[in-house]
Amino acid sequence: MLRIAYSRVSTGSGEQLAALDTQRSRLRALEPDLHLEDVESGLSTTRPQYTHLKRLIGRAQVAEVLATRLDRLGRDATESDAFVRLCDRHGVTCRTLDDGILTMATPEDLLLTRLRGSLSEGESMKISLRVQKAINEGRLMGKPMRKPAWGYRLAPDRLKLEIDPVHGPAALNWIAHLRACDWQINTALRSYHDPLGVSTRMGIRVWLLNPTLRGGIPYGKIGNGRHERVLWDQHPPLLSHADYEAAAATLERNRLLWGNNVRRPLRALTGLCVCQHCGTRMRYVPRRVTPSLACLQPSCERPYRGTHETAILLAVIAAISQRAAAKLAGLVSTEEDPEAALVRSQIAALKRLRDPETADLIKRKELRLQALLEQPSADPDLERKVADPRWFDLLSYSELTVVVHQLVQEIRVANGEPAAIALKL
Repeated sequence: MLRIAYSRVSTGSGEQLAALDTQRSRLRALEPDLHLEDVESGLSTTRPQYTHLKRLIGRAQVAEVLATRLDRLGRDATESDAFVRLCDRHGVTCRTLDDGILTMATPEDLLLTRLRGSLSEGESMKISLRVQKAINEGRLMGKPMRKPAWGYRLAPDRLKLEIDPVHGPAALNWIAHLRACDWQINTALRSYHDPLGVSTRMGIRVWLLNPTLRGGIPYGKIGNGRHERVLWDQHPPLLSHADYEAAAATLERNRLLWGNNVRRPLRALTGLCVCQHCGTRMRYVPRRVTPSLACLQPSCERPYRGTHETAILLAVIAAISQRAAAKLAGLVSTEEDPEAALVRSQIAALKRLRDPETADLIKRKELRLQALLEQPSADPDLERKVADPRWFDLLSYSELTVVVHQLVQEIRVANGEPAAIALKL
């Protein structure tokens, strides 16, 4: 029969690890036969060493469980009750240095144990609220809320980022090498021998799409390089917006097409068509004599029904030509995005107050407006060419593919026909 000590902290930060050392030293004085440790949230019920401890108790191999406090065993009140009941059922003494012996053998003991468990869970909720409040306040102040991307470091005031004097030049060299390799990560890795601050291909991809490299502070990660909000021009950039557009286009094409195998030719509509019925991205149907795209989602109301590539391309070319011609003629609507119009009106209202205390708020809203007004744009020379639909007849299939991917953002297909075409014009 073993006397087992258990200690736990939530994270591996320096302060938390110091607390773990304190728990170790206090429990070591009791001379346990075995010491188990977890570095994980107390709300988790699947902690490895905690699960191992319960397994040993179930096998009747434990005489006593030792911990500094009940909240070290866990912060979920229901799980704490279940653990103490498990100890009672197998005749195991659950002893804590600060709370004494925990048991539910009598009504009074049950009440005290449940009260301590509820207090522990309530304290966890308070910690979560404090952390979320600090995050929200940091976002309002425009502070970096994540670990700096490779190439940057926190400024001494911890309110902004600055280029790291050592890793910054290394990151710039790697970006220049990627640019020379046309943003092909595998090709660049094979010919680059200097140390990198990012260890994996996926890590390099995430790093390259991070708005931090373009001088922005991102908040609320959505995925695939997108965020809920980005404050621009907060620190010196390592990557220009033009380079980012080129890199993002190459990475997205490779991801949607063949992953690592970039030797396969890119098709004209790869990754652009979305099923209007279920929102799934459509794919080319293999082994078709006539190139066709279809929604391959079985739960869709129109699964596996193909749409000829030619039919979509004709609609896309017509939409591009009409949009470009209207833009050149000055007929395109200049109506502002509703959200941008709202932010602009808020800025005007704040400026009319002439209150010095609103200066920071006005600045943040102006940065927000700038982010909303940043729309994808096309090369002016290309816009003049595509305004004439006859120009497309002169292109080869590969040239047409490049143009379509440069000018089209998304194509919604419904009942075999393009329902909506979002352009970058």
